[in-house]
Amino acid sequence: MHARAAPLVTPARAPIAQLLHDLRALGDLRRRAAAVDALLEGWHAPLDRLLGYLPLPRHGYARTLLNRCDAFELLLLTWAEGSRSPIHDHAEQDCWLVPLAGAFDLDDYAILDEDDAAARLLPLRRRQLGPGALDHRDEHEAVHAVAPATPHAVSLHLYARPIDRCRIFDRRRGSFSWHRLGYDAVAPQLGE
Repeated sequence: MHARAAPLVTPARAPIAQLLHDLRALGDLRRRAAAVDALLEGWHAPLDRLLGYLPLPRHGYARTLLNRCDAFELLLLTWAEGSRSPIHDHAEQDCWLVPLAGAFDLDDYAILDEDDAAARLLPLRRRQLGPGALDHRDEHEAVHAVAPATPHAVSLHLYARPIDRCRIFDRRRGSFSWHRLGYDAVAPQLGE
């Protein structure tokens, strides 16, 4: 039995197709995190080609799946003005966030202690990311909240393995709950 060769991807092809090709070639992204960082730092895609496939929410944010396989999950998120993600983790997976349009405020947290459904969080820092910048979450810095800092914002999210649920933290109550994740749209054609 012969292994199938990866499809030829050229600069003329869509940037997402090239990114998917490169990610598949890496294999286990958690073991190759530095290579993923190098691949995503400064990464961009022409938004005029993407926006027609993406839901534009009036409130909150919309998650559009581009690709899901055993090795990783790739999404585009579109954000409404004034929206904010809850404080959340990434279910023990590495996560990379790249702003494609607009800027984002990130609030980073450390878990001081936790048990079955309780967790005390310590705010670490607030920072802003602009287009092409990179935020990489791993098991050492897993918890954050994300908010667009500009009226129009689109971000690329890569998870080292697909994430079906994550923990949502309530700092005021010192607790967390598991939240099931889903998609607002599926657009694999953007990676073709």
